[in-house]
Amino acid sequence: MAIYSYIAIQQDGKEKKGIIDATSIAAARGIIRRQKLFVKSLKEDKEKRERVLFPYLASLLYRVPRRSIALFVRRLGILIEAGLPLDRSLTNILQQTENDHLKKALTEIRNDVIEGALLSDALEKHPTLFPPIYYHLISIGEKTGTYEKALINLADLEDANERMRSKIISAAIYPSLMLFLLGGILSFLLTVVFPQIKQLFAELNAELPLITRFVIGLSDIISSVWLLVIILTTGLIGYYFHRWKSRLPGKEKWENFILKLPVLGTLKRKILMSRFSRNLSTLLANRVPLVLALQIVAKLVNHHIFTKEINNSITLIQEGDKMSGAFKNSKILNLMVLGMLSAGESSDSVPQMVTKVAEVMENDVENSIERASSLLEPAMIVVMGAMIVIIMSAILLPMYDLTNQLDI
Repeated sequence: MAIYSYIAIQQDGKEKKGIIDATSIAAARGIIRRQKLFVKSLKEDKEKRERVLFPYLASLLYRVPRRSIALFVRRLGILIEAGLPLDRSLTNILQQTENDHLKKALTEIRNDVIEGALLSDALEKHPTLFPPIYYHLISIGEKTGTYEKALINLADLEDANERMRSKIISAAIYPSLMLFLLGGILSFLLTVVFPQIKQLFAELNAELPLITRFVIGLSDIISSVWLLVIILTTGLIGYYFHRWKSRLPGKEKWENFILKLPVLGTLKRKILMSRFSRNLSTLLANRVPLVLALQIVAKLVNHHIFTKEINNSITLIQEGDKMSGAFKNSKILNLMVLGMLSAGESSDSVPQMVTKVAEVMENDVENSIERASSLLEPAMIVVMGAMIVIIMSAILLPMYDLTNQLDI
């Protein structure tokens, strides 16, 4: 079956947009007409093809919020737990889904399930929406008859990840707004106010202090073609930096550099430990074997150095080492985490201990973000004040000198 997008006219004369799955465009037209709608336009949707051909670009153009994914899997788990068959549960959720991109994916998933595919296999066809952890958790749930529990656990995982993302974004909003405001104020002073002051100084043939000459030079750059040159140069540097960082040697060097930074490096480690422990705890709680769970998590941490550490630890575990020993030389996992893992191995309660690690690290990340935010706010105010003081000093100092000369 294919997915078709349509615009139709209802009996009251209003337009209705939607998507429909059918074996052909003629079959799609017939389905729409049976709903007592007049077809205005009907075409095959290209999103599925573009997701295959251009996965990165499609993930940007056809973005589905992770909270929508969390809501979907939670609803599905609840409906299945209540005894509703899988195909009817998917149909029920599909009718309530507002995001068009998610609706198209769910339409294909429902069709695959109706044709006899397992839910895990149907979800695996949409890796941009459902990462590998979905396939493995639901696949094991299907074999044990508890995949509704796996769905709810996945929803809890998505909610935990979303809370973490929200904390990080919230912490970044204030400094971003302050920087934007600072840039706006400086641009106005340097491009509108200062050229007029500069002209006045030129007419009076006044000797200008160093700070005024510096700001005048800065104003000339911003008001001239040199600004365009600087922007283009910065853009090229950013492009080549991104290319360098995207390749393996550059990526590893950049990650090492970030990890060595005093505050940012510590925060990055905590975020990686939180992501690692939360995903691993969800997998282990759903009876995924440790080695397979680590293999899945290695794909989810999105950090080359940590991925390499996890893969090295898998080799050591397969050779008979314990997890705490396999990670003893880790640049990411700290002694506290390794100690908790060792305690869990001693008491044969690794899944529970990893869950505890996840809770501890998430709280630690939240506290670190709050502390960083509380330090950033006064720092940004000081920076803004200093920049304004420099600009105003550049204006007032020569004015003061001129006033003294006129008094003499």
